[in-house]
Amino acid sequence: MKTSSDLIPEFEKLFRQKLQLNNCKLRKKRQENNYEIVTPAKDVFLMYWSEFPEVNLIYQAVGVRTQQTSVYERAIRSHISSSLSSIQESASSESPLLVN
Repeated sequence: MKTSSDLIPEFEKLFRQKLQLNNCKLRKKRQENNYEIVTPAKDVFLMYWSEFPEVNLIYQAVGVRTQQTSVYERAIRSHISSSLSSIQESASSESPLLVN
């Protein structure tokens, strides 16, 4: 069975691919499990976790929060959920099924 340390690189790769669809950039911060997401509208979101897969996303107030910011935030949250679901499904399909 895969551990969370095995799943994190898979999550990061899949999440990065999904962000590219929205022309967002993902940058890993120096601190472990911390990422910065920058949107084309120059909004900045911070993504982090202390226990994967419980991922937190916060808006970094660097400018004026607009309606576009909300659109990007919903898309990013959706990408996080989708990426987590995908890797969790692949991890559970690799583990043997228990038969009673």
